[in-house]
Amino acid sequence: MLPDSLPWLREEAPDMDVVISSRVRLARNWIRYPFPQRAAPEELQAVASALGPRLQEAGLGMGGVFALEDLSASQRAQLVGARVISPMFWERAPHRWALVSADWGTAALINEEDHLRLQITRAGWQPSELRALHNQWEERLLNFERAGIDIRWARLPQHGFLTASPINLGSGLRLGLLAHLMGLQRAHRITRWLEALQALGCATRGLYGEGSLAFEGYVQISMLGNQDSLEELLARLQGTLITLIEAEREARAEISQDQIQNELHELMNTLQYTETLSLGTTLRALAVQRLYALLNETGGDYRRYDHWLFALAVYPPPEPAEVAVERARWLRSQMGIEES
Repeated sequence: MLPDSLPWLREEAPDMDVVISSRVRLARNWIRYPFPQRAAPEELQAVASALGPRLQEAGLGMGGVFALEDLSASQRAQLVGARVISPMFWERAPHRWALVSADWGTAALINEEDHLRLQITRAGWQPSELRALHNQWEERLLNFERAGIDIRWARLPQHGFLTASPINLGSGLRLGLLAHLMGLQRAHRITRWLEALQALGCATRGLYGEGSLAFEGYVQISMLGNQDSLEELLARLQGTLITLIEAEREARAEISQDQIQNELHELMNTLQYTETLSLGTTLRALAVQRLYALLNETGGDYRRYDHWLFALAVYPPPEPAEVAVERARWLRSQMGIEES
């Protein structure tokens, strides 16, 4: 269902050693219908029937048009791992759709938490590219209201766009980054940086959104727009992010390569002989290999581990028993480790 590697992740971009990806998300709701959690099935169907064709006309769907209720558990888990859908909306609910662009860098989710969530993802830290794409989609969404099909986005002059979650009220905008801060974590300095980001107005969480924890340095950093524009969010984050990137690189330089090599050797032994592999151990293996590649010229291309990270199938707990077996086989295959 998914490509072997996500095309947007193959692009060359600045600061990818620290910032794996950056994202802008827009949330909109059709004023005519209740929010998805309160809408009747026929209302959800009406939303999907109207928005789906308009989004396809605007260029989405070339990478796939997915009705979540028609997908298997493993296919939905792949979409979670690729960070197209969140674990909170993994269930097979009716009239819930995901449409992705040809490069998988732009995705529209219909009837998730809001009637429409549009997310634009780019490799590394590319504020200018995010700004340009955000402006294009803002204009396209306004054109939906002008198209004569009775789509009007729910908003109030004093509050902005109305969203299912009150914390998203306003611009309906969220700016996010996926960073790998393993150097700072190993140096026991990551906590102070997370606190500094929180003081700036950022939320920090693990790989898979709300409720997940930072693990082996993988951290999501996000800022809500509320009444702020994307330009304001980018300006507020830029200085701190530049300093954070440099701090992570300095912390990595302090790490013993022998220590990481020994750790990697132990993980390889585990991978060769284990019949099952937890998600946590898998993430640790990818993180350690990524760090080793960054520190060692003979460690290969660190970006391959980012591709594997987004290729993981991620299930909400408790995951089916057979998944851990499949995950072990998959990772051994990716790494060229023969079955013992």
